Amino acid sequence: MKAKFVLLILILAPNALFAQMFSVGGDSEPTQSASSSFLSVGYNPVEFTYKGKPGIVLEENRLDFKSPAFYVGLENSGLNASLSFINKLTGAKNERYLNLSLDYINKFAFINSSSFRMGIPLGLMSNLVSIQNEEQNDDFSQTVFGFGLGAFTSITIAEKLLVSIEGLPSYGFSTSSGGLFGGSNKSLVASAKLVILNILPGRSLSLGYDYKYSTYDLDDNDFDYDLTHHLITLGVSL
Repeated sequence: MKAKFVLLILILAPNALFAQMFSVGGDSEPTQSASSSFLSVGYNPVEFTYKGKPGIVLEENRLDFKSPAFYVGLENSGLNASLSFINKLTGAKNERYLNLSLDYINKFAFINSSSFRMGIPLGLMSNLVSIQNEEQNDDFSQTVFGFGLGAFTSITIAEKLLVSIEGLPSYGFSTSSGGLFGGSNKSLVASAKLVILNILPGRSLSLGYDYKYSTYDLDDNDFDYDLTHHLITLGVSL
């Protein structure tokens, strides 16, 4: 399952360079920089917390952890691919964390001017999360396919700065890597981004913050966990 997911990202991610964003009325997004595609790296503190019924899983057998992850992502107006991980390279002791995401988000703008946009993002999300602890036998591995509907707004200031804010709750179905059990997943992503347009010829820089909360309600109550992460990114347009 992991190999297939990685292959899917490698196949589809390059298409992000050509993906288009459409708004209500058939108008495309106003051109604000030489490229709407960004390659980003980031600092990504992650917290994984057991939320199941007390007594089902002994505390010493739980996979709870709180640790910073390394993030790299290809962000586009339509298709976004990302990878974040925790291992010995990031300073972790026993926890191992891998998060692969591939999302398609189409933004419909009800207000669409050269300096201000507001509307609704529709998203199709796919996500693979794998968590292990070297001192335990159990591991957490779930793939989620979900649908989201939210709100966004963006403001261009003096043709040099772009400020955008977006919130996207979603609901999806989760399955284990072996297909033995699954369930549902509810998520919320809230993000804010500042883009300095054309700071270099043909290049823009972005500074972003994302908050994501994801909760798993699975058939096997041993694996009912909440996943929370904060993400600070620095990106450059391609």
